[in-house]
Amino acid sequence: MRFSTLSGIAALATVLANGVSTVPAAAVSGISVPCDTTALTTAIATAPTGSTLVLARHCTYHLTTAYSGNDGLPPIDKQLTIEGRDSTIVRDGLTAGAFRIFHVTSTGDLRLDDITIRGGNAPDAGGGILVDPSGRLKLNNATIDNNHAAAGGGVYVDTGATAYITRSEITFNNSSAQGGGLASDGTVTTDGVEIARNFAGGSGGGIAHDSGDAVYRNTTLKDNTGGDDGGGISIADGTVQFINSKILNNTSMSVEGGGVWNIASLTLIKTEVAGNVLGGANGDGGGIFQEDGNSTLVLRDSSVHHNSANGSGSPLGGGIFNSDGAVTLDHSEVNNNASTTAPGGVWTDTQFTVNRSQIRNNIPTNCDGSPVIVTGCIG
Repeated sequence: MRFSTLSGIAALATVLANGVSTVPAAAVSGISVPCDTTALTTAIATAPTGSTLVLARHCTYHLTTAYSGNDGLPPIDKQLTIEGRDSTIVRDGLTAGAFRIFHVTSTGDLRLDDITIRGGNAPDAGGGILVDPSGRLKLNNATIDNNHAAAGGGVYVDTGATAYITRSEITFNNSSAQGGGLASDGTVTTDGVEIARNFAGGSGGGIAHDSGDAVYRNTTLKDNTGGDDGGGISIADGTVQFINSKILNNTSMSVEGGGVWNIASLTLIKTEVAGNVLGGANGDGGGIFQEDGNSTLVLRDSSVHHNSANGSGSPLGGGIFNSDGAVTLDHSEVNNNASTTAPGGVWTDTQFTVNRSQIRNNIPTNCDGSPVIVTGCIG
């Protein structure tokens, strides 16, 4: 047995004196931050790069004034880990001005564990967290809730930035423009995440994906609302994948895409799109709306079911509406969807690639009324 520290030498002395072979438990590593907002601010500002801040367990740190500009805490311009230990950082909405909670700059690399970020209110982007170009964010076991911004009410990931989010919740956030929960122009990866009950006055009630690449694994996107297109997610450019995920019960009050609005590249693998609603007059695509000649949609081992386009006028394509895009159905189903006007299952003006897939039990029709009848679709 080798002892190379003073505590180890003391433990060895205990063994020799008493014949007891126990070694004292190791202390929690990192810089301890007491339950005091000034202490938190100071610790973030002065911690050397690569540090870990260990917050007071179950503490609520109240932010009443901005540290600088639109930032509630010192901007993160270095590598920093914050172990929350079930703590909360909240902007006090009754007394505080408008500012976000965290700002990760282009040289910043922030990891947040076991923490809640609440009540941020940025006049521009990223109410809870803003990540600048080239910045890096990791969230684990985090809750981002009740934040507000013009774009990315909960989190905004700028062009060239990256975010890796695991075992976390992005809930009850809102944006006046787009991306109630999350807005991204960068690279986003999630695993075991729920993005729910967010609101956007514009597109992407849950997520607005404007560019870059995103992979959502084991992720649930549900109960979000968009005033414009894409109640669950809007995809304007780049590539997006959902794997082993669910897009459920989202609502668009506009005319395109109750669950998903896509004019880029979307792949769904073992993913369920269900219960989404498009409520606008003459709206198209209760579950998924796709248009643009360069857009692609691939469903593999996935299902689109019980979605609806039920606004006034002549809504079409309760399941999928596709204009000029390329669509592949591979071992997938489009079932039990509904629209005010036929077809209730699939409306498309280009032929799908179909491999062992089904379109059935949609009302008022499966495909009849579509300019092009998908191969194998009956009625």
